[in-house]
Amino acid sequence: MANNFYHETIKHLHVGYAYHRIICDTQGVPVDYEFIEVNKAFETATGLQSQMIIGKTLTQILPEIKDSDFNWIRFYGEIALNNGADEIEQYSEPLKRWYRIQVYSPETNYFITLFHDITREKQDLAEKNLLLTTLHDIVFEVSDDYYFTNVIVHDETTLFMPKNKIIGSHITTIFSKDISDEILSVFKKTYTTQKKQNYEYKSPLISDERWFLADFFCIKTDQSFKFVVSIQDITQRKVIEKSLFIEKERFRTTLLSIGDGVISTDSRGYVTLINKVAEKLTGWSLQEAYGLPLDQVLCLVDEYTRESCENPAARVLETGAIIELNNHTLLLSKDGLTIPIEDSAAPIKDQDGHITGVVIVFRDFSDKKEKQEQIEYLSFHDHLTGLYNRRFFDEELRRLNTPRNLPLSLLIFDVNGLKLTNDAFGHLAGDRLLQKVSQIMQEKARSDDIIARVGGDEFVILLPQTTIKEAKELAKRINTALSQENLEAGHISISSGWGVKNTPDEEIDEVFKAAENKMYQYKISERSSTRNEAIQFIMKTLYEKLPREQEHSERVSKISGLIGTELGMTNEEINELKTAGTLHDIGKIAIGNEILDKSDKLTNFEWMEIHRHPEISYSILSSLNDYAPLANIILFHHERYDGKGYPKGLSGDQIPLQARIIAVADAFDAMTYGRPYKEPLTLEAAIQEIINGKHTQFDPEVADVFLRIVSENNNEL
Repeated sequence: MANNFYHETIKHLHVGYAYHRIICDTQGVPVDYEFIEVNKAFETATGLQSQMIIGKTLTQILPEIKDSDFNWIRFYGEIALNNGADEIEQYSEPLKRWYRIQVYSPETNYFITLFHDITREKQDLAEKNLLLTTLHDIVFEVSDDYYFTNVIVHDETTLFMPKNKIIGSHITTIFSKDISDEILSVFKKTYTTQKKQNYEYKSPLISDERWFLADFFCIKTDQSFKFVVSIQDITQRKVIEKSLFIEKERFRTTLLSIGDGVISTDSRGYVTLINKVAEKLTGWSLQEAYGLPLDQVLCLVDEYTRESCENPAARVLETGAIIELNNHTLLLSKDGLTIPIEDSAAPIKDQDGHITGVVIVFRDFSDKKEKQEQIEYLSFHDHLTGLYNRRFFDEELRRLNTPRNLPLSLLIFDVNGLKLTNDAFGHLAGDRLLQKVSQIMQEKARSDDIIARVGGDEFVILLPQTTIKEAKELAKRINTALSQENLEAGHISISSGWGVKNTPDEEIDEVFKAAENKMYQYKISERSSTRNEAIQFIMKTLYEKLPREQEHSERVSKISGLIGTELGMTNEEINELKTAGTLHDIGKIAIGNEILDKSDKLTNFEWMEIHRHPEISYSILSSLNDYAPLANIILFHHERYDGKGYPKGLSGDQIPLQARIIAVADAFDAMTYGRPYKEPLTLEAAIQEIINGKHTQFDPEVADVFLRIVSENNNEL
């Protein structure tokens, strides 16, 4: 019955009613809307009959709506999609009528409109406006194509040219281009906004010092529109304004030199002055605020309770004392902004000591407050991952170490290969690794679990009222999820340990140590295989990044092995030498392709980047037990026999023999196969370079052994 009642009520309303559904494209942008229901008053107001429109879209009914100046679909769409409401007055081009429309959305994607036909009202208003304009000195009527059609003036001598020459002329023929362009712009804005526009101008006559104020109106009829421009002489006002401006500038200069907001009031607490900073903070201009009660302009509330704060002017006027606002005071600006402020208020006294007003000085406290909150946040959070830090974890551990939280479990995680990732792919890659680990932990843990980053690569999860079985299951879920993630250094691997406090007499520190020991045991057992996999992954990535490096590394390894054999090295030493030859350029993984693949001459900066790769290789390999012996060999393979190489400038026997061997093999292969920035040499030219480099770039003994190998192999390697 209720539905029938409301339906009948809507049906017999004298206000036009329509119910619509908004239609969006695949991107969720409104492109049309459908008519679902309308009443008789809507049909009367719009001329659209229900049997012709129900079930149809707006563009089907009124295709020309797309050409309207006002975008009806966008306006209604924003309300329907956001469950909003609004009220507008708008002219409908297709229906040639003015409407006052109330619209609201009862549910997402649907909206209801209530139509009032105000065409007659608008026409009456336009006529009244036209009548009012005749009270001014001059009135011009201008057609929609900017021709003067009529001039109404009390004294024709006030015109800058005879009336009969103005009527029938175009704006551009009356005024200079600069002035006519400005006036045309005002006409267009008047038409677009349908609101009165003002324009001040000086008489176009050179000898005439008069100033005028023009009020522009757009008068719409059923079929067309015209403009009415009312002119009044404001010369006297300009003279007064100039005088006042000079006086005002004295105060303005003082106020503008103050970086804080300043508002002064009279003895009643009404605003008499407000500087630019205060205007910006409050949203009130001096013209708007002048004469208003202070608490209407300076609206203050408590940050936490949102209750209004005491009016500082009233308190000063009552007590005569200087006061300061308490902490946590917010300014509610006219624009709807909420600004933390700090301020003080002091009395203004005359020569007899009587209070004649109050001056309030205040400043935006946002930056300072934000920094305080940031400092507070950072004191308990890790800046990289956003997790809690060690300080917060230690406090929470003490707080939660109570019988009611038993069993109290701990999970400790250590990220494997963080240093290797940093060395090989840069610290940003290491940061992404830590962020991904923290993200997975947050996804898999419960919302009230305490997750903290307590060290560079170490994380802890504190689990109140959690059994060790549940803790292990969480660790397993985290490990499984991380093993499926791929970053620069391949699969993510973490070592984990756990501990639990079951009884009140157990020491939580001992539980923490037990979990830490389990984690380290796991880490040690997995370290070798994990790091070996990491090195192989880095080399694979390097070869994918620079395909030529794989063949180059293999050739350097082969040539180095031949030289080592000829020098009488043991099989173990030769294998080590060949492995070092394979890995000698692993550090290039951290150098950009834009340098390594550059075909033009390298700049000094680019050479400096290239020269970093032996040290990067050393950083990657030196921390790994299986590869540590190779680290020094690779670090020094670009040293020169004469001490002019890099990175340390070693000379002669200071350079490890294996590094001197790789130096010859690397140089020969680079010369014969070339580089992006350098064409390859012929075999004969490369051999000559080796000969020329003895005692300077190359160890002469190693060079001679290499040359002998080349000769014995008929110049083929």
